[in-house]
Amino acid sequence: MTKPIALVCLGIFVSRLGGFFVLFLTLVLAERGYGTRQITVALIVVATAGVLGAAAAGPVAARLGVRTALLLAGTTTAVSAFACAALQDFGPTVALAAVVSAGVQAYSPLAQTVVGTEVPAERRVAMFAIYRLCLNVGAAAGPVFGALLLSWSPAAVLIGNGLAATVATLLVLPLPRTTRRTESGPKPVRVRARVRPGFAAAAMVLSVASLVYAQQTGVLALAVREAGYTTDVYGWLLTLNAVLVILVEVPLSRYTARWQRRTPLILGTVCICAGYAVNLAGISLPVLVVGVLSWTLGEVLMTPVAAAFATEAAPPSQEPVYLSFLSMCQTVGYAVGPAAGVYVYGQHQTLPWLLCAVLMVASAPALYYLLPRAGRAGQTSEDCEAPYAGLSSAEAGDPLQGRRG
Repeated sequence: MTKPIALVCLGIFVSRLGGFFVLFLTLVLAERGYGTRQITVALIVVATAGVLGAAAAGPVAARLGVRTALLLAGTTTAVSAFACAALQDFGPTVALAAVVSAGVQAYSPLAQTVVGTEVPAERRVAMFAIYRLCLNVGAAAGPVFGALLLSWSPAAVLIGNGLAATVATLLVLPLPRTTRRTESGPKPVRVRARVRPGFAAAAMVLSVASLVYAQQTGVLALAVREAGYTTDVYGWLLTLNAVLVILVEVPLSRYTARWQRRTPLILGTVCICAGYAVNLAGISLPVLVVGVLSWTLGEVLMTPVAAAFATEAAPPSQEPVYLSFLSMCQTVGYAVGPAAGVYVYGQHQTLPWLLCAVLMVASAPALYYLLPRAGRAGQTSEDCEAPYAGLSSAEAGDPLQGRRG
């Protein structure tokens, strides 16, 4: 692990450890005396801002550089959180909360760019798995600290979020403006910050996995309750998922890194969809456990590889743009999935699971066709051998120096 990767892994851990404000936004607004209609509007605005933040991260980094974009995301998050603690009116609270959400969502694809471009191809999946380990541990521990701070006051939640964002920003400062390259070479030509249609199509199909995976926070909870189980059972199912991801993802990445990229991506998508489709057999504790094991396996198979694939599919200096687009697609899936699942569940209780089975059957051949066409022409995953040299600007260096053959 290089110093830049260690810094952004620690940074994402701190960012997600303190990124609990959005989770507790409903309670913060309720404590300030706002009604359900206002809270609903606030949640929609904040969710939309998160998607826009993920989408904007790549173009901003392509113009200003990854390091500068990380500093901008962290600084705006910290300042907005501190300001939101001081302001009580509904309008400023929602606006500042939206900026916090956008900053938190923008931080991740930018940090992933550092991870993906700092190591050779054969180590890339493993580094992304370690990065996700830090993210998951921070995200798991964050709500505990958030609940503790909320017991003191809503302002304490905001101040805690601001302090975490400040620390994450300070960790960006030691990042070098340029990183070492294994070979010298010409600087890349500046190109427009956009993704090719082939990659865009593949990323949108990959977001199906995010949409289906997000059913754990919506329709799955309703189904567990309707089956007569207590909320403790639902909590234990989510805990099983979290523990398995933390324990399994890094060791498994040693093997998935050796496969062709599309193999774990397709298998992961199939496992995630199958984990919910299995509920067609009837909701029971064994079926629920099998389902959790299935969509957890899909998560650990595909998530580190998806980030590696986006890095390798990008033209020189456009890695943050591609990672940002993939992150935006995934964020949309996570945002839309729970509401869509609950709505469909209201039409018929087995319809969500049937649709998951349909998506499984449709997405696997689509990915098989699209993924080879999403990468750069004539390039395999082993072509990206040299670390990225563009933490400071889009023209700082060529990440393809040292390419084989």
